[in-house]
Amino acid sequence: MFKSANGISPAELKHFLHKRAPSRNAALILAAIAIGVGSALAAVCLNKSLDFLSMLRKTNSHQWWMFMLPAAGAAAAVILSRKVFKETGGHGVGEVIAKVGLKQGILRPISIISSLLTSLLTIASGGSAGPEAPVVVSGSAMGSNLSRICKMSGQSRMTLIGCGAAGSISAIFNAPVTGMIFAVEIILGEWTPYHLIPIAISSVVATQTSRILEGNVIPFNEQFPPMGVTDLGTSIMLALLAALISVFFVRSIRQVGSICSSFTNQPWIKAGAGGLAVGIIGIFFPLALGEGYTSIKMAIHGTLPTGLGIVMLMVLLRIATTSLTLGSGGLGGIFAPCLVIGSLFGALYYRLISHFIPQHMLTGEGSYALLGMAGVVSGVMQAPLTSVFLVLEITRGYQDVMHIMTVTFLSSMLTHAFEPSSFYFKDLVEKGLLLRPKTDEKILADIDTGELVHENLTHACPQMSVSDFLKVLSSTTQTHVPIINSETNEFMGMVDVVSARSAILDPKQQQSNIGEVAIDRNAPAIDKGMGAAEILEIMNRSGKTTLPVMKDGNFSGFISKEDILAAYRGEMKSYGRRDNLF
Repeated sequence: MFKSANGISPAELKHFLHKRAPSRNAALILAAIAIGVGSALAAVCLNKSLDFLSMLRKTNSHQWWMFMLPAAGAAAAVILSRKVFKETGGHGVGEVIAKVGLKQGILRPISIISSLLTSLLTIASGGSAGPEAPVVVSGSAMGSNLSRICKMSGQSRMTLIGCGAAGSISAIFNAPVTGMIFAVEIILGEWTPYHLIPIAISSVVATQTSRILEGNVIPFNEQFPPMGVTDLGTSIMLALLAALISVFFVRSIRQVGSICSSFTNQPWIKAGAGGLAVGIIGIFFPLALGEGYTSIKMAIHGTLPTGLGIVMLMVLLRIATTSLTLGSGGLGGIFAPCLVIGSLFGALYYRLISHFIPQHMLTGEGSYALLGMAGVVSGVMQAPLTSVFLVLEITRGYQDVMHIMTVTFLSSMLTHAFEPSSFYFKDLVEKGLLLRPKTDEKILADIDTGELVHENLTHACPQMSVSDFLKVLSSTTQTHVPIINSETNEFMGMVDVVSARSAILDPKQQQSNIGEVAIDRNAPAIDKGMGAAEILEIMNRSGKTTLPVMKDGNFSGFISKEDILAAYRGEMKSYGRRDNLF
């Protein structure tokens, strides 16, 4: 038999390749490539559209009615989202995380375009929000629906959602590593080779596609000098202040939301009111409008207006316009506003400490703008790895990686002391919608309780004698028998054969009705489709291990704690088989 130089025959090689790359894995890789291309196209289209419409807005900024444009854009976006696309609202990324946890990653096909169009209206009209969230939603929806079309498993669907999220961030920021880490750190919350390999491929494909269409453009490229020991010391105080600004920023968004909700329950009115306030601010400070990348470039290049007061005002106004936009229900992301606020804060901090430390001992305003971005992004999102690589890739500030990491991890840790949950997670935690992989809550949520219901059971009527009931028992292995009214077909209760054994075997009770002797009417009924965690809680409260299941008011069957726990153990075992792609 012919063998190659290394001693492997073609048959052995074929067997090896077949074993290491089965068709399902090949399909997953091809799907990851397709999603990478699709998410890049979505990112490029949104970028180009934003550039065109934003330029149109700035060209007409002298018109008296321009201050109303953010209100019109935000209100129109909400109406379009709610009435036409039937979306529930929200900031996008949180919705994806919730559906990954609760809905097995099932996203509506319309979400591929709805988030792009509504966010385009909000941001292009002057709303202070970022373009990354709508692209993440669009890319994630691509992954979800492609997996459903290809009839892939739920685990593969999660992976393809991660591919869409990674490709979106990679393409919009020209940052492939950031996209990959964002997908696994924030969206999926699970670091396994099964996820990482396709997500990395999708991230690279999306980045390359974006570069082909738009060029290899670094968003905020600058020649940053290496930072020294003095800068490392000042970075610690910067991280503390960045954490405080992050907390203030997040709480401002929520406070605006509370104030708007106290006046009206109409989402489009709230968004319009927030947009109107943004427009009024924009009359006096146009730099506070839009995604704000111009402000970042000014901070990095050291071309901000001179003086402490003006930069401090720019920080506060950007926090105000973003809080008004997102807090009132406007649609868009938080990445870009964090970068803007962080860069302005970093420049402000540099100007402040330069009054106490000789400037020749400090690196420069642009470098501190870099550190400010890292601190605020990390503080708001509490995702230090994503924050580190995002700042590094969009600025090419690799020579200052030690200082960036110091600020990032300190800011995230300090913010966590005040805000235990990140911006994306807080609402989900409060609503009980945050389910992360390999936690009890997530495993129980993955169990389809509908498949555990025992149906087509032998039943008895309440007028049946105990002796006849014993004959029924002789022909079934059921431990619980439902008692159904023969005339109305109404569920009356159940007989727990083990608990009622002494009563139904008593010779004196043989001619009595089973409904009078052994029926249990106290077992709480549950609705079919109720989650496993909720069922277990009801079982624990009632002390029952088997409960009746109702569907549309009619008895459907029984579900037992033993079956739920068996399904739980099966899910636990399946996690071990999911950890490797090849």
